[in-house]
Amino acid sequence: MNLSQSLVRTRDGLQSRLHLFIVVIALMGSLLIGASTVAWKVAGEQRKLGAAYTQTLGVLRSANAIKIASLDIIRGERGYLLTGEDDYLEPYRRGRHNLRVAMGLLNGQAHFADPGSVVAFGHLQGEIDNYTERLEQIIQLASKGHGAAAIRLVKRNESKLAIARIDRAVDRIIQSERDRLHQISREVDRATQELLTFIYVISFAGLCLLILAGLIAIALYRSFERERHYREELKYRAETDELTGVANRRQLLASLDRAIAAARLNKTPLSFALVDIDNFKQVNDTHGHAAGDEVIRHVVQAGLATVRGYDTLGRLGGEEFGIILPKTSELNAYAVGERLRDQIHNLIVEIDDGVQISVTISTGIACLTAEDDAALLMERADRALYQAKRGGRDQVKLAA
Repeated sequence: MNLSQSLVRTRDGLQSRLHLFIVVIALMGSLLIGASTVAWKVAGEQRKLGAAYTQTLGVLRSANAIKIASLDIIRGERGYLLTGEDDYLEPYRRGRHNLRVAMGLLNGQAHFADPGSVVAFGHLQGEIDNYTERLEQIIQLASKGHGAAAIRLVKRNESKLAIARIDRAVDRIIQSERDRLHQISREVDRATQELLTFIYVISFAGLCLLILAGLIAIALYRSFERERHYREELKYRAETDELTGVANRRQLLASLDRAIAAARLNKTPLSFALVDIDNFKQVNDTHGHAAGDEVIRHVVQAGLATVRGYDTLGRLGGEEFGIILPKTSELNAYAVGERLRDQIHNLIVEIDDGVQISVTISTGIACLTAEDDAALLMERADRALYQAKRGGRDQVKLAA
């Protein structure tokens, strides 16, 4: 797989991981929306339960008031029968009034969730009507002097039986309200349990998603690192000579343009050296291209050991090299060229079969003038190199 294919594969991997990350975020959002919905439902059920508690409490109070009022009525009626005093009619009248009020409240408060409670309320209303009518009849008989007839009605125990029936009807309504309250409580419990289950699911899913998000983040980081590495490698290959590792022709020319601009901006000297290996074709023809490549590598290593850290050595092609020497005058550039020529002159390259090869170099140097651009500077250095070749090679020449 070449570098371009690796870069494309990395990009596709990044896209798939980004899609997965988006899906993870969407899933988490859905879970949170679901939890909010369930929480809203639970809150509604709790409000419903609170209202039901309030309503049931009102029913219990009204039911208790009905029972108390029923007893007040009969207590006033019996006191009047026994004493004949009108003062005992006051509890009787107050009881009847309280009974009407309590029945009105009960009718407005009771939910009557099932048909049985509706029937019970109807029975309760009928029993109360019969009860109060019968007691009123007894009171009327006693008030008109028919005490014996009133006593006979009392001895039938119909009032006691009526109170028992009233109590049963009231208890039936109370039980209906309690059943309804219990049902609402179960609904609240069920909704609460659903919420808790949802919270557990969200917590577990959140943990899983957190782990997954961490893994995705790590994968994305590694993918980005691989992409950065591939891009750096592409840049390195685009700017570097594959054989020697120094700047290639394009990068060297770009560096020369920048160096010229900096020299003119800072008003500092700039020199350019053009180096060529002498009789390099003979090396290739005699020892092969592998030996020629080895010679080129050794020449470049010698050059890197000679120039400064901010100088730029690059391969222009074949056996020809260029050296950019910022802040270097013509004489100093000549000294650099001589040092490099001496290094190469004494260089012995040993190839695989034990054969030793020695080479020399010719160098042409040009110093930047006001009229020079990169092309003209290189052309002047090339003319100086041509003079060095014609002068016998293994020498350094300065451009005119």
